[in-house]
Amino acid sequence: MTDFTGNYSDQKITIDLKDLGSINYYLKKPEEYSKESIFLMMQNREIIGLGIGDLDNTETATSYIEIVVPENFIVTDFFYFLTKRMVQSGYKINVEYKMKISQISQQLYEKYWRNILPILSAFGLRTIPIRKGKPRHKFMASLADVPFKIDYRGSKAIVYWQKRNQFLVKSGAILSEQAPLTKAGVVGFAGRFGLRLRQEHEEEIQNNTLIKDIVLRSVNEVGMFLYFAGTNGWLQLKSPSGQTLHELTVED
Repeated sequence: MTDFTGNYSDQKITIDLKDLGSINYYLKKPEEYSKESIFLMMQNREIIGLGIGDLDNTETATSYIEIVVPENFIVTDFFYFLTKRMVQSGYKINVEYKMKISQISQQLYEKYWRNILPILSAFGLRTIPIRKGKPRHKFMASLADVPFKIDYRGSKAIVYWQKRNQFLVKSGAILSEQAPLTKAGVVGFAGRFGLRLRQEHEEEIQNNTLIKDIVLRSVNEVGMFLYFAGTNGWLQLKSPSGQTLHELTVED
C-alpha cells in the first residue's frame, strides 16, 4: 500500500505520492501545467492522446490525467515505457522509434506503474487489452505537393511528404532552440536523437534556422529534428485546410 495525501476542487483532484511524484486529474483542460509532465488525454474511458507537456489538439478530450514522475526518472524514457504499455492495452498510439531502457530502469518503471495503476484506473483509465491494431498511415501520391505546416514548441516549418520514406523539410524552417532536460538536468533520448540529426545536417542550419532543404525519413525524424518530439507528429503536420496528416492518411 502506498501512502499519499491529496486535495480536490470542482475541476481538479490531486494525489501527492511524496517521493513517487504526483497525479492530477482534470475535468477540463488545465491552463497551467509543467512542460515536464506526462499527460493522458481521455475521452470517457479511452485514451485519445499522450504527450509530454503538450495539450494541443485535444479539443475532444473530456478529462486529463497528469503524471508528475519522481525526481530520479528520465521523463522521456518513462514516456516511452508508458506508450508501450498503452499499445499493449490496444490503444492506437504511434511509437515509431525504439529505445533501449536499462534493466534497472525497466524494473523501476514496472514497480512505479504497479503503484500508480490503481489510481489511474480510479480516474477512469481502461487498461484491459482490446483487439485494436496500431494505426497505419498510407502514403498517397496526391498529397506529395501539399505543404504541411508545423507550428509547435517554437518550431515552424513547411514539410512535404514526397515518398513513403521521404519527408522534405523546406529551408526557412525554425528549429526549437534547446533540447528539453529531464528533472535530473540531463538531455533525454528524444533530445539526444534530435541533436544527432541536427549534427548530421549542421551545414544546412544557421542560427537555428534551416538554410537549405533537407530530406528526413519519417514523421518521427521530422519531430525529433524540429522540436525534439514529445508529441504525436502525425497530429502536428497540418494541411492548408487545417486537417492533420493523421486524418488524411490513417487506414481504418
